[in-house]
Amino acid sequence: MPKIILRNVSKTFKTKSNNKTVLTDINLEIADRSFTILTGESGAGKSTLLNIIGGLELPTTGEVIIGEKNIENLSAQERTSFYRHEVGFVFQGFYLQPQLTVAENIALPGVFANIEKSESDARVAELAKMLGIEEVLDRKPESVSGGQVERACIARALFMHPKIILADEPTNNLDPMNAQNVVNLFREVWEKTGSTMVIASHDERMFRAADRVLHVAYGQVHDITGKEFPGVNTGDGGTDETITTPEA
Repeated sequence: MPKIILRNVSKTFKTKSNNKTVLTDINLEIADRSFTILTGESGAGKSTLLNIIGGLELPTTGEVIIGEKNIENLSAQERTSFYRHEVGFVFQGFYLQPQLTVAENIALPGVFANIEKSESDARVAELAKMLGIEEVLDRKPESVSGGQVERACIARALFMHPKIILADEPTNNLDPMNAQNVVNLFREVWEKTGSTMVIASHDERMFRAADRVLHVAYGQVHDITGKEFPGVNTGDGGTDETITTPEA
């Protein structure tokens, strides 16, 4: 049974001057424990689609079903609680609160969920060990490396033991070596946690790590898994002439 189902999902942004429709009647199923990439040109709607899956935006029309829950049928309070426990989000830029230690940043979701300190400390220790950042837990973000910040942000997304992990352009603006490190890290986390992972990215390194690639364009979503896809951004200032996405 698919973990995530979208039925006839459309999204229109309304302004004073006009309306802009970025997604039109999307029907999509994402299987449990799969690793899916949403790719497409800037402004195509991949981040909007990711935000709808993650509950940060509601569709204008259509249904979002996660597990067996139809999100539309939940109250605002129920929806907040559901996403807090079921979905971990890694935002673009890998931002940590500068006034907090790495450990305190990782534990932030537990503060909002009223997790007891002993349980929170145990979860932080577990995640820090898994991601190799035990030695920097007491430091402020400014005194740790960029790679350690990235790992701390992923640990924060994993804090509530979510079944779904979402990430928006995690390799954006990174040099090739660090971008590959981030790709490897997400693949490692996916393999260790058995989560359902959905990442918005135009970086072909991510294509190779995933088991499914979806192309978002002109309001529609097309499965390009196992197909050649010309002109994909490599993230290092150029494009490959032809990329072959993973086989289904």
